[in-house]
Amino acid sequence: MELNQRKIDILQKLRRRKDFIKVEDLAKEYKVTNRTIRYDLDKIEEFLVKNGFHYLQKEHKKGVKLSKSKRIEEFIDKFINSKTPYRYFYSKDERFKVMIVKLLQSSDPLSISYFEKLLYISRNTVLKELDLIEMWLKNRGLELIRKPRVGIFIDGEEINKRKAIIEVTSESISIEDIYSYINQKMAQNKINSLQFDVLFSEIDINFLNDLILYSEIQLKREFSDRAYSNLLTHLALMIKRILLQKHIYLPDLNEESLEESKEYFVAKEIIKRIEGKYKIEVPEVEIYYISIHLLGAKTLKYNGVLEDDLYEVAKKMTEGIEEIYNVSFENKNKIIIGLVVHLRPAIYRIKYNLKLSNPLYNEIINNYRDLFLNTKLVIRNLEKYIGTKISNQEIAYITLHFGAALEYASESKVNRTRVIVVCGTGIGTSNMIASQLEKEFDIEIVDTVSSRNIKEIEKSKYDLIISTVDIPEIEGNTFIKISPLLLKGDYEKLKSTLVSKSNFSNHYDDTLINRLLRVVEKYCDIKDRLQLEYEFMYELKASKHEIHQKGKVYMLNDLLKRDVINLNVSCNDWKQAIDKSTHLLIAKGYIEESYREAIYDNFKEMGPYMVVGPGIVLAHARPENGVNKLCMSLITLKEPVDFGHKENDPIKLVITFAAQDNESHLKALSQLMELLMNTEDLETIMNCKDKERVLSIIRKYSSNSE
Repeated sequence: MELNQRKIDILQKLRRRKDFIKVEDLAKEYKVTNRTIRYDLDKIEEFLVKNGFHYLQKEHKKGVKLSKSKRIEEFIDKFINSKTPYRYFYSKDERFKVMIVKLLQSSDPLSISYFEKLLYISRNTVLKELDLIEMWLKNRGLELIRKPRVGIFIDGEEINKRKAIIEVTSESISIEDIYSYINQKMAQNKINSLQFDVLFSEIDINFLNDLILYSEIQLKREFSDRAYSNLLTHLALMIKRILLQKHIYLPDLNEESLEESKEYFVAKEIIKRIEGKYKIEVPEVEIYYISIHLLGAKTLKYNGVLEDDLYEVAKKMTEGIEEIYNVSFENKNKIIIGLVVHLRPAIYRIKYNLKLSNPLYNEIINNYRDLFLNTKLVIRNLEKYIGTKISNQEIAYITLHFGAALEYASESKVNRTRVIVVCGTGIGTSNMIASQLEKEFDIEIVDTVSSRNIKEIEKSKYDLIISTVDIPEIEGNTFIKISPLLLKGDYEKLKSTLVSKSNFSNHYDDTLINRLLRVVEKYCDIKDRLQLEYEFMYELKASKHEIHQKGKVYMLNDLLKRDVINLNVSCNDWKQAIDKSTHLLIAKGYIEESYREAIYDNFKEMGPYMVVGPGIVLAHARPENGVNKLCMSLITLKEPVDFGHKENDPIKLVITFAAQDNESHLKALSQLMELLMNTEDLETIMNCKDKERVLSIIRKYSSNSE
């Protein structure tokens, strides 16, 4: 009987939920059709009945529910956390990760047959996976060795092996998984069961938990959930590798600088306690390595900010944003302190090349592009301070800090529902969520905390918890889970509990005018700024009162019809992608061949400026280059290709656009921009193989209402 990861996830949700779950809610969460979820539920039901349990409870309009008992709880735990006679179907991605971790952690070579039995796959499939693993390891300074009659193993520096293990496990183990395992001593799914077996078998996880809590107390910090789980994983991994006599070497290490830090003394005490617990001798280099991780750990709170020399740098950056946006932050000191809390560990991550993967990067670029670019301007103060460039991943997190500050600047606080914000990724995301919530709803943000510390807050101190991660022990009407960037569905969910504020703001028009002027300044010299401000303002005000429009106004679905959409197209390079996108319009006589050539020339002369967002190209030229009719085409690529844009490559979605005048296309273009800014719908289109599904999304944005 095969159950894949999604089916097990659904089974776990049914198990945790006290009430019915609607099929459409599950479909939306997993981004599949209702029909797919019903098929999954049928398979889950078949699996349960075969093993002596009841059918799922099903009620029209209510959904499905699991008939719970102690026996079924024990059965699910056994199935997930141990080897059972029931076959689990591993996805390609899961196989890849399991094989890498097993190879990295094994002290002896492993055979092909070992993976055949472990993953229920054929020899050919194992060989194909090994080819992919070999390329992945090569990019991380490691080599996959295959020796006949000996086996398969990984060769390379110990530090690279540890980094690889941390990277692959952090991608597959979520904060909720770690949290659940610490509290319940069991995994939530099969792949995590294997991962935890590798990382935490024979390790006292409560002991490691206490070490991290000790670190927080000594350093006067509260680590983010992600930093906490990374530290926990690192300590467990270090102990297991030392037990296998695997020692690291850290090149170009400034030992004196580290030894002067408070983190070094905390790391030294941690090692002392680990040596006593596991009766091992830990090399001194491990103390330095733990120090680096403590220095680079993202935090939610830090009590030593005012004495930090980074305070002045953060102050200059904050004042730079004030100047750019012509605002004065009433809570400037609080903003600076929050920025220092983020910047201090960021500096050490950069200095010691600790990789930061920002899961919100694409969404931040899509939704806060202008603020991101302005943050890059003020970040020069930090780059000068540390003497090196800052990555876009780090800048994206700092963008959230300033986004929160600007949100606070435009709205005064109103004391209403008392809310605790829980976010696993750090103070930047927490502050952004808090400010957006306060802007939209009549609430008071009581605090921002990590999920593991929520139980320490008295229930009398808050009315509602709004969290970006699951918190299993909190249910009912005191808990709402949302996306880190508050998508439309999240607002709808919150509106059922919270009181909305008016969306109108007298400050809005002024802010929009300033944003438009900054865009114009990037491409043009403004001769009379005051006159341009007046004309922008006049047009904006006039548009609100305009009833009759001249000529036909085209909606997005007037242009993007079935015959100008192609999905999952195979292309070798950017030029072929443009060729296939424009061909749809040339074949219908909407544009000439010359329009395609003009797009090519524009890319060659001016670079990839038409790459408008992560994975998105809006290809276009001038009307005089051969436009016969206002038109648009859309293609998605089977395999993404590079267009030469440093931040937004590779490209998955190519839209070709051709206009005949300056007005008729504006409504459709505005609707397209709205679609591209909705991360959920954009992702659906990029990965969809069903034209009807794409057309339904396009129709959703094609209303004539403002």
